[in-house]
Amino acid sequence: MLSRRGYRTPIPTTTTRKAQTKQISFKDGVDTYKDNDDVPATQLVAAYDARFAKIGRYRTRKGLDRYSVPVGEAIDVQLTSTAGASTYSLSDTLIGAQKLTIVAGARATRIDVRIKTDTSPVGMVLVEVYDNDSGAPGNLLCRSSIRAADISSAFAYLPVYFVEAPTVTTSQVVWVVVRGQTGASGYLLSTNTAATNALTSTDNGVSWTAAAFDFNVKLYTSTSGGVKGVYRSYRPNGQKVSVMFAGTSAYTINDGTGATTAIKTGLSGSATHYRAQMVQDALYWVNGLEKPYKYDFSAVTQITAAPYVPSLIIEHKGLLFFNDVDDKTRIFYSNFADYGTYTSTDFIYVPAPKSYDGLTAFAKLNGVLYLFARRNKFQLYGADNVTFFLDEATSQRGTFSQESVVFDANYIYHADSDGIWQFNGTDDKNLALPFLEDYLAISDKTSMQLEVYNNRLYAFYTPAGAADNTECFVINLALGKYESLDRGAIVGRTFSRYAQDDIFIQASNRVAALYYSELNSNDYHNLGDVISYELRTAYNHFDTPGQMKRIPKWRPTFDAVDGQYSIEAGYAVDGATDATFTAVPLGGAGARYDTGLRYDDGSVYVGTLTISPTDLLVSGTFKRVQRRYKHTAAREPVEVDSEVLTLETQRLI
Repeated sequence: MLSRRGYRTPIPTTTTRKAQTKQISFKDGVDTYKDNDDVPATQLVAAYDARFAKIGRYRTRKGLDRYSVPVGEAIDVQLTSTAGASTYSLSDTLIGAQKLTIVAGARATRIDVRIKTDTSPVGMVLVEVYDNDSGAPGNLLCRSSIRAADISSAFAYLPVYFVEAPTVTTSQVVWVVVRGQTGASGYLLSTNTAATNALTSTDNGVSWTAAAFDFNVKLYTSTSGGVKGVYRSYRPNGQKVSVMFAGTSAYTINDGTGATTAIKTGLSGSATHYRAQMVQDALYWVNGLEKPYKYDFSAVTQITAAPYVPSLIIEHKGLLFFNDVDDKTRIFYSNFADYGTYTSTDFIYVPAPKSYDGLTAFAKLNGVLYLFARRNKFQLYGADNVTFFLDEATSQRGTFSQESVVFDANYIYHADSDGIWQFNGTDDKNLALPFLEDYLAISDKTSMQLEVYNNRLYAFYTPAGAADNTECFVINLALGKYESLDRGAIVGRTFSRYAQDDIFIQASNRVAALYYSELNSNDYHNLGDVISYELRTAYNHFDTPGQMKRIPKWRPTFDAVDGQYSIEAGYAVDGATDATFTAVPLGGAGARYDTGLRYDDGSVYVGTLTISPTDLLVSGTFKRVQRRYKHTAAREPVEVDSEVLTLETQRLI
């Protein structure tokens, strides 16, 4: 028998790695409800302020543009002296702060800054308002921006608008801070020596130095109190009229100037909502405290013939339907095509007189009128009091209010305590499943506002710690995916569902003002404020949860941009909270086609479509890795296309 002693035999290594190349796009949207290890690589766990440019490609969302002038907007304090007029150079590190003392308390909605270009101006200018902290800027209250293209070579007062509309009180000291956005330079602010209340900084506000001058600025305030209702009427003569309800008045909006005109004053000051309906070239509205009103685009009259005070209104089969706020289970309706006439017997109890669960909303679908209560819904068939037939809906889920229901030609969407439901007349589908934990965590859902626009469902809500709606779930209905969480969504009322000119109106819940949302012309700002774009993957294990791995090459691709700015690309491993970020420039640099260069002269052509960095890597080894992409700026869109990862996986030992 021969011994094996002395024979050479190979010994298997325990550190063998197998390299794989993975191409990843985020085509499956977002899911925050799944366990981390159940999230596929093609799905994100967070997308903030983002939209699909194409399936899998996430771009910065478009925000708000000013539509109406806020009610009561006027100059509160201004520094317009020209005594000792001079200039101050502005950049992203050289910034100025002007002290202002508020004259009368209200909401800050606008600031005008006197500014001009200097030499080779680049980038955006940010205008911010801070509270006072021991004689210097303290906490940020609001922020907006000025486009480079709007600043000329001659001094002019340029306006910026604030979607936050923070409350300022009489005699409160605030600071107006003007700075260049990252990379900006080449601007001049005008100064005067009428007083010496300004501060300057050479280190982007880390430290401040007292100045021997003031900056020329104006601060405007507007009446506090959000919009209670909005409706845009499309008249048979082609005229388009937006009507806004705020305070104790109803206003029309001039589409050209944004000016507001009161068409009715003296409405109930206790009303919290207004619902309206356009019928037979007239607008009818209710507020729950008064009998209905009619606006024929000439005058407003009250329908005193209505037998009860309603808070809900809808047109259905030639009739106007209302509820009764005193007997919350009763609905009543007008005569056919005669909306000022009511017959005493034209009412229906839903489902029975004085039931515990009163009506909260109306909606209609496929010729059926749906009557919502808080915990249930009912369906009304027929066209008149002879043929009307009431029954419980096949799905028994209700809703909070008229604002938490929206419908189109195919579905009714409504929110309740358990989710956001897509109802087709037979079945309910919970669209909130991809973010159900976040949805259930909302402590007060009664202020939710739903809207449908551009194949998306928007669900505005009040997050924990906030006093009003500031965030919004965005669900892509065409793709059936949760698309994004929008922040800075300070929205109380909306209008889009009946729009005939492809506009999405959002109304402030802080001042009486309307905004256009997501216009094609919007250059990626939120009424001038920055948009905080961010994507986060799950902590992916790439189908090998128990094995150590490393990524020697990480190549995300981005859409190239016209400006010179960067996106932050970062990673975190094995559940770490903090990420390591690298700035990736998105602006092209180098030779370009048709610029007079000659063949073979040594120039390197730079494309304009995508940028694919070649030097990103993830350090060390790990079992799971998360990638993050973020950019916070005004008027600087970013678009993440996909990722290519070289993955080396260690043998399981």
